[in-house]
Amino acid sequence: MPIEMPLADLFNLSLPFLFLAAMGAEAIGSSGGSFPAVRRWRLIGVAALVVTLAVNVMVAPTVLGLLPRSSPFDLKSLGLWAAVPAVILTTFFTYWTHRIQHRFDALWRLGHQLHHSVQRVDIASAMMFHPIDVAVQATATTLAAWLLGVTVEAAALAGLIGFLLALFQHWNVATSRWIGLIVQRPEAHCLHHERDVHARNYGDLPVWDMLFGTWANPVRADVPVGFAGYRSKRIGTMLLCFDVHAGGGRLSDEAAMVRSGVCSGPNPGMVQ
Repeated sequence: MPIEMPLADLFNLSLPFLFLAAMGAEAIGSSGGSFPAVRRWRLIGVAALVVTLAVNVMVAPTVLGLLPRSSPFDLKSLGLWAAVPAVILTTFFTYWTHRIQHRFDALWRLGHQLHHSVQRVDIASAMMFHPIDVAVQATATTLAAWLLGVTVEAAALAGLIGFLLALFQHWNVATSRWIGLIVQRPEAHCLHHERDVHARNYGDLPVWDMLFGTWANPVRADVPVGFAGYRSKRIGTMLLCFDVHAGGGRLSDEAAMVRSGVCSGPNPGMVQ
């Protein structure tokens, strides 16, 4: 007799397989950008995935246990379709948590700089986050699902969609500019990771960057990423939440947008 797996479990268990499939496709496909080789990079990426998934598994029930049983809204009647508003609200929350992490040195040190230390923007780097950083984003995701009162299955589907968005924007592949009107492209995310800039393009959905003036949609992004010199290798220091740049290494959003050349002209956001 076949064993039936709950839909939410199916969505959640698909995540590591999707990660490995994307990594394999990236390895055999044509690359979008040229990055330095890093020893055992894919193995490090898989280890980071394990940590990220483990933190998510712990955070979601913990956050739900601290919230009231009744949600402000009840979208359970929408079934899996409730994943759509859940993704929209989640990406709004994560846009602001992400932007705030860049704005304040203390929050930058408290995890997010580790993700920006990566010297490659590719699938292996997609889940390379400090556990505190993962917990912040997982809290935002869980809070969005609770506020809307979606089913467990819809919440899991929203998480799956968010996971795919994260993989896509880190995929080292060339994409067409029009895609950047719908989701964040790898080229746009490379600008976000640009060395000594680390700003703009905070949202998984570009609509939030468009609304709040941080959107840059380049034709291509042949820029160095990560931190200069030895700084990207100071993993232990970053895990302990010390700033390897001693407060430097980032531009304000305004300066980054000027650097992108997107503050004026007929097509703001469209970088040549």
